[in-house]
Amino acid sequence: MKPVMVVLFVDALGWRLCQARPGFAPGLQHRRAVDTILGFSSGALPTAFTGGMPQEHGRFLMYRKAAGTSVFAGFERLAWLPARLRRSWRLTRLLTRLVEQRGVRGYFNLYEVPRHRLAAFDLAEQQDIFRPGGLPVDSLWDSLERRGIAWQGWNWRTRESEALESVRECIRSGDEDLLFLYTAELDATLHHEGSKGIGVQAKLELYDAWLASVQQAASERGRPLWFYLCSDHGMVDVTRTSDVQAVLAPLPARDGRDYDVFLDSTMARFWWRNTPARECVRAALGESQGGHWLTPQELQDAHCAFADHAYGDDLFLLDPGVLMLPSYMGTQPLAAMHGYDAAHPDMAALLASNRSIPETLTHLRHLRGFLEHELDELQAVGA
Repeated sequence: MKPVMVVLFVDALGWRLCQARPGFAPGLQHRRAVDTILGFSSGALPTAFTGGMPQEHGRFLMYRKAAGTSVFAGFERLAWLPARLRRSWRLTRLLTRLVEQRGVRGYFNLYEVPRHRLAAFDLAEQQDIFRPGGLPVDSLWDSLERRGIAWQGWNWRTRESEALESVRECIRSGDEDLLFLYTAELDATLHHEGSKGIGVQAKLELYDAWLASVQQAASERGRPLWFYLCSDHGMVDVTRTSDVQAVLAPLPARDGRDYDVFLDSTMARFWWRNTPARECVRAALGESQGGHWLTPQELQDAHCAFADHAYGDDLFLLDPGVLMLPSYMGTQPLAAMHGYDAAHPDMAALLASNRSIPETLTHLRHLRGFLEHELDELQAVGA
């Protein structure tokens, strides 16, 4: 029978986490550490799916500066509400539904972004990046559609347990060429427990057992299984926190008047309205806060130097293991985080397979090309 390709894309399954568990996924004898990008999954996934870097596909972080009409247009009026109401979960649910009604189909979360400040920003991911046409440049999904590949995909919209069972059932009785499953449940568990958490180990055991079960299902059907386990980045255990808001609060330069700021978990991004504000804030934030200002050359080397400054005029990046607390992403401590310097060893992603991996595959941007080549091989076998 014609082989079936199965891609299990586990968000935050880093190379070092995998290596720390002896005997993990023994059927995947070919494995490789894969360099990732600066930032989070909102930029890493488009890189994996398109083969391009952030400057090429236009995606870096979840929130960018509003340019023209934002999906949060009108939210500035929320400043009239009492602070208690702005923080309520009912309002958050209402605003989330409103954004969805405005046509957003991609993943987003309002987190702890001040509701009245949302109008200054916009969402980079407004379409479904897991489908054809979901990214502004050509993607793996567009290629599958052009080539007429029979495939099914599951992502964050489906509970992990349901998706895993669906893939197994497709292997037992389906006729797809490619089955793709993305899950972010390990990412959430790592955030809460850290790399040595009991729940993290349980997740790895689950994936290990599931891999064995789909191998068995494919064997019983007599259909060769080409399996690919991959991720977008690793995770760094948190060792300390940095309160950037406390540094900014007493300064004469004010958010919303002299500058706009977005506080991600590991970086503070600024858009300046005047030069004195820039000088004031840059002087206040330094190495004592557990980070540094990214230089233009560093941003260029990371392929994150956007000409329109959509993601910030200046970016202050925290050191690996330092968590910004509080930030617009949350106010509670976390055990592990990502979004640090991509060169840190714990940030490396993973590719493991029962198929040979070329030596030239060293970066996340190479994943699409590798999977396209494997599809060519698959088609040749079935010809």
